Parts: sequence; C-alpha cells; structure tokens
Amino acid sequence: MSITINLKPIRVIFCFLFFVAGCITKNPILAQQKQHSIDKVFKEFLAHDWMRGASVSFKVKSLEKKNIDYEYQSTTSLTPASITKLFSTSVGLKVLGEDYKYETKVSYTGEIVDGVLDGDLIIHGAGDPTLTLRNLDSVIVSKLPDLKEIKGAIIADASLYGRVTTPPKWVWEDLGNYYGAGVSSLNINDNIYGVYLKTGSTGSKSTINEIKPITPYLTVESEVLAGEKGTGDNSFIFSSPYSDSHIIRGTLPPNRSNFRVKGGVTNPEYHTIWMLADTLASHGVKVDENQLKVVYNSEELEKSLPLCSAFSPTLSQIIDKTNKKSVNLYAEAIAKTVSIMETNSILPDSITASLIRNLEDLELSDEGLFLEDGSGLSPFDAFSANHMVTLLENIRSTDYFDTFYNSLAVTGTSGTLKYFCRYNQAKGRVIGKSGSMRRVKSYAGYVKTVNNDTLVFTVIVNNFGCKGKEVRKALEPLMEELAK
Repeated sequence: MSITINLKPIRVIFCFLFFVAGCITKNPILAQQKQHSIDKVFKEFLAHDWMRGASVSFKVKSLEKKNIDYEYQSTTSLTPASITKLFSTSVGLKVLGEDYKYETKVSYTGEIVDGVLDGDLIIHGAGDPTLTLRNLDSVIVSKLPDLKEIKGAIIADASLYGRVTTPPKWVWEDLGNYYGAGVSSLNINDNIYGVYLKTGSTGSKSTINEIKPITPYLTVESEVLAGEKGTGDNSFIFSSPYSDSHIIRGTLPPNRSNFRVKGGVTNPEYHTIWMLADTLASHGVKVDENQLKVVYNSEELEKSLPLCSAFSPTLSQIIDKTNKKSVNLYAEAIAKTVSIMETNSILPDSITASLIRNLEDLELSDEGLFLEDGSGLSPFDAFSANHMVTLLENIRSTDYFDTFYNSLAVTGTSGTLKYFCRYNQAKGRVIGKSGSMRRVKSYAGYVKTVNNDTLVFTVIVNNFGCKGKEVRKALEPLMEELAK
C-alpha cells in the first residue's frame, strides 16, 4: 500500500516558522542599528562648538516594540523651561477633571428698582485665567438689560488669593511683561495690555504713541532704544505686583511707526473693575469711577444677593491652549487651583508640593525634581529627562490621556512646534511641547515612527553658547532620526 503525503501545508508551516525566526533574529539587529544611528546623530549635536560648556539630559524609549532605550545623562536635573507645563496640566486633569469650569460669581447689595442698583455690584474672583471683559459684561447685561445706574461701588472680591499672585522665584526682568503676568483672584483678557511705540534711527529713544486698553491709572515710561536693523524685539517691561508704574527698556526694531509691545497687568483685580465700569458707562449706565474697590478679606464684604455667573471654558479647552500656545498664566492658574482643592492653601510651597505629590502617583521620583512654579518661567525649576519620560509613559494608562495628548503641538503644523522640523521626515510625527528661555532649550513628547512604533522622548539643553534658533535647528536631525 502506498501513502501519499501532501507537502504543501508542511511547506506553508515551514515558511511561516522561518519568517518568525527571521523576525526574531532581525529585530535585535535592527534595534541595534537604530540605537547606533541615534547615538551617531546625537553625538554630532554634542560636537558643535557652542555645546562645549553646555549640559544635556536626553532620553528616548520605545513604547510599542520595546526595542529602543537610549539615554545620555538622563537623570541629570536641568532647567527645563516651558515643558514644565506638561506636569501642571497633567496634574490638573488628574485632580480637577477635564470638564472642570471656573465660575466667577456676581452679586449685589441693596436693591434694584426701575433699573437703578441702590447698592454695590460685587465680582467674586474665582481665579479664572480665561475670563474676558466681553463675557463678564454680557452676563451682567443679560441679567440686568434695563440697568441705568449703579449708585454704590463696583467691588472686586479678591479674597481667594489675596495679594499672593506671582511665584517668588520669578525674576524681575519678567514681571512686567505679558508672559510674566501673575494669577490673581480676578484676571481679565489674559492680563495683557499693549504699549504702542514709535522708533527712530538706531540708538534713538522711542516714544509711546498710546496704551490699549486706555488705563489712566497706569503710568508707563519709555527708556527703550531703537536697535540695529534685524535685531527684533529685545524690550522688557519692568514692574512689580500691584505697581501702577512700569518702565520699558531694551531695544526695538528701528524706524517703526507703531510697534506693539505686550505688557502684563500687575493689578488685575482693579483693572477688571475699571474696565467693567468703563464698558458699562459706554452702554449708558451711570457709574461712579471713584467708587471702585478691591477687597482682599471676605470678612470686609457686606452680605449680598446672587445675580449671575460667568463660566470659563472646560479645563480640557484651557489645557489645549496652555500646551499649544505655552500660556504661563493658565499653567499657574491650574497649579493654584489644584493646591486650593487639595490643601486650601496657595502658599508657593503648598502649590509645588501638591504638584509633586500628584506626580509621584504617576511613579515619578521626587529625587532631583525641583519645582518653583507651574509654568517653567522660574530659572530655579529643575528636573531630568528621565522625570519627564516617566510621566509621558505612565500617563498613557490614565483615563484622561487622550485629552492630554490632544493638547500637544505637532511638528511643522501647530503650536510651539509649528516651525520645528518643517522640512524633514519628522514633520507631523513629533507630538509634544517645547520650552525656551535664556540659554535653555527643551523638547518633550511622542514620536510616531515610519515603522509604526511610538517613542517617548525628552531632551533638555542648558548653557549653550549660541542663539536658541541654532539649537532648535541642530536638534532637527535628531528628531528626524527618531521618526525613521
């Protein structure tokens, strides 16, 4: 008797096993080649002359295929700048929830008869960093469409934060500028005002054309000079919290007829009620602008009746702008709100301790982790690439990861990464956040590789001897290599 054996299935199984075995043996080789390529490009970055006195903390890790784990001084703590916002926004989502909204309540004393408020109008600050004059005005007008007169005062209830607005470890050079505006109980229009200047020939003093919005209580003095052609805006506004006197110094582009410099409002509570009073007056409401008061102790407020509320966007929307546009005001507000929720304290040490405690829940070690604010504006903040990579890896298992991930910028496309890697293979493949300040450049986030892997990375560079733009350009080949 003869037996016939069909060899076709055996060949198929053999080929399959051969393929699997080949993959098993090839993957380590490919991983080694990838690591070697990363090492080569990274060392080329380190070899630049302007990197001789610099410090770097770098780490990249594969999340899907688990075959890449490259690091260079990854546990060295350095000044990180704005990638710090990834800590405060992730903690904000964890503690407050993505649907959280700030509520700015409005109340009144006395009574309202025939469109006349015979009493005070009180705006109760909730620390909302997104409150706009339009929103505040509209909720009041919609509730009191026939309002004709406010006989009493317009009061800003600043009892939530009192006079504690600015982190103590911020530097004086930043305090009067838009990015250095502190978070108050009441904030309005991002706490920004504009100074419009006329500049002349190089070396000449610039003159102020106007200030918008018009703020008669604010004094701005110009000591800023016209710089060399092509030097850009190198001006700084110097002031301090609750000061109504600002000085602008430095240089601006020459021969400009109306160059705008953005300043930071240093007395936001008073600024809010002054702007509101001015707007109500433009509607025909009679108000006494001499009766504008800021109250820092709630016990000094009379008993009042609720009128209406102005609500912020959701926290997910706030965080989207915080990370894509790198808004210091929003990051600081989130950090303060978390501290209020957890400790009922806004003392600087309480705020940062609350952040670190929540980061430890995501398995970050507090060793070498130093936070002085929630935005990264303080030059005294310090952490390592390993700290940030740990956050970015572990946050993927949370139920708020999608919201966090969608708040990040994309290379060559959006946010602070819009001009990063526009012309190489990393365009659209790096999703993350950048950080910049004097002698600091940092990037952190995720990389979608061409072979369907996901990498998590952080690179922090301090004390380089060139302009930040050169560092950004020199890091682009590294991002391109990661994306391959």
